[in-house]
Amino acid sequence: MKIALVGAGNLGIHLYREFVIHPEIELVLWHQNKALKSTTEEGVPITSNLNDIPDGILCIMAVPDHTIASVTQQISEKAFVVHTSGASSMDVIIQKNSGVFYPLQSFSSTRSVSFTDLTVCIETRKKEDLHTLETLAQHLKARPVEMDSAKRFTLHLAAVLVNNFTNHLYVQAEQLCHSHDLSFDLLKPLILETAQKIQTLTPNDAQTGPAIRKDEKTISKHLDWIQNTELKKIYSTLTTAINKTNGNKKL
Repeated sequence: MKIALVGAGNLGIHLYREFVIHPEIELVLWHQNKALKSTTEEGVPITSNLNDIPDGILCIMAVPDHTIASVTQQISEKAFVVHTSGASSMDVIIQKNSGVFYPLQSFSSTRSVSFTDLTVCIETRKKEDLHTLETLAQHLKARPVEMDSAKRFTLHLAAVLVNNFTNHLYVQAEQLCHSHDLSFDLLKPLILETAQKIQTLTPNDAQTGPAIRKDEKTISKHLDWIQNTELKKIYSTLTTAINKTNGNKKL
């Protein structure tokens, strides 16, 4: 399977690392906006010119959502162009052969992520192109799931809640700990158990804490202790939401 990769951000770097280690995949070109070298260490040609992408090839775009439309306009109309966004419709791609290859995962440049059993949401404009993306996912040992743009957008929103928003709470907790000379590492076993619990329990059944217990005394003490205005808002909003969600839950 011959592929051209566009983008060298977090996801682009991870896709590159995966593509070059699988013999079933031939990465023929890697487009980078600022190409400082002509080839990678593995011998893959690097270009900063989208016109270099050959006709009739699968082109995977790992680019920011707001650039997808403009990037596709610079790629051959004969290419099979696929974006990797969870929040963008497939319709932003102008090529007749188009699709989506959205890996449902959080990618950071400093951390390796395995694609084995990773969910990849796929969609194509032409039904006959679906097999190509299914095959690509299988080459990576990932799990392809066919999904239209509306459902993928909903899933992306859910991913923001469980990943990005949760991580921001980690940031807030780390700052709180540091301001009181506590190590954030003390919380890591709790974080791990919270994640592991929902492998066997529903999130609703796994909910614990002062909000669900309606422990107003502790909640009030927490709010009095918080100095950061934004954290105080977050705490109040989430406490209210947990109360409403679990109003009739028997403890």
